[in-house]
Amino acid sequence: MLTKIIICFICAFLTTLVVRFALHHKRDLWFARTASSIINQRGALGQYLSLGYPTCWQGLVTTVILIAVIVGEITLIFTLL
Repeated sequence: MLTKIIICFICAFLTTLVVRFALHHKRDLWFARTASSIINQRGALGQYLSLGYPTCWQGLVTTVILIAVIVGEITLIFTLL
């Protein structure tokens, strides 16, 4: 069970990274990132990899598709393994 959860985390992380790099120039147009604060501390790498939250309908559609893909991956992992 623990290995399935770890595989799910790795797949979700890799999927998010692929989407982040696929949206290279669109990220700043479609998403906004929160500034670092005492509660939300992010380093340079975290700021670079962070997708952010959607600010327009294209960002919202991208977020919904990303969530659907991750849910599909998790479903496949738990049913096939």
